Amino acid sequence: MQADGTPTQKANLDIEIVLDIFNTIDLYDMAILVSGDGDFERPLQLLRVRGKRFLVLSTQGFVARELREVAGMHYIDFQDIRESVERE
Repeated sequence: MQADGTPTQKANLDIEIVLDIFNTIDLYDMAILVSGDGDFERPLQLLRVRGKRFLVLSTQGFVARELREVAGMHYIDFQDIRESVERE
């Protein structure tokens, strides 16, 4: 509830992203997840089982240990590519 008493609606974006990932699974070869949320650990495991490649982009300190472990070498820390992606 907000300070003025109006109800706050929480978006369930994680669920929507996962639904999109699996509803369109035949349309891509690689999924790129820009998140550090550990809720994505199981969907990434399922992608691997389905033979899909994936890449996880996040930053140390904001990436869940479980997500980092499932991503393994398919994890990129934004700090490592900062110069390439940062606006001037």
